[in-house]
Amino acid sequence: MILYQSKFLKVNYLELQYLMHFYWTDYAGYMDEEGVYHEFINFLNKRIYKRANQIYVDWIKVEHLISQETIDWFIQYILPKIASHKAYKLAFLLKNPKKIAVPEKIKVNNTYIQAQVFDNPKFLMEWLMDGAERKEPGIDDHDHNHGTTSCHT
Repeated sequence: MILYQSKFLKVNYLELQYLMHFYWTDYAGYMDEEGVYHEFINFLNKRIYKRANQIYVDWIKVEHLISQETIDWFIQYILPKIASHKAYKLAFLLKNPKKIAVPEKIKVNNTYIQAQVFDNPKFLMEWLMDGAERKEPGIDDHDHNHGTTSCHT
């Protein structure tokens, strides 16, 4: 299910896996750094009803715009609004994973989420889904609890 789609960003939600996947379109490569922030804010303003246990953010097409400050902002302001109360893992995809530092554990809504950066989407998905909770079809998963974030390494 597509939760959000613009010329620059798509957010897909795989309901049975509680997985939210952010990925940038080819047009996103023409944006500036402010455009990245703007797209996430637009997404949040669409009144999201789905929240995820696993979150996958593919930065590859906008990697030239991503700084440590962008990652820190995402973790502090976006992650608490999209993570469920059972959030489990957060994975970032970059061509150069050493470009940023991500804490191994991030506290969101009184739960610790494991976080990691990958350069290979196959390994990312294997790690992300290892131990992941699966939803039985037909069960309602609305979650409106918005919380706070803190990081631990």
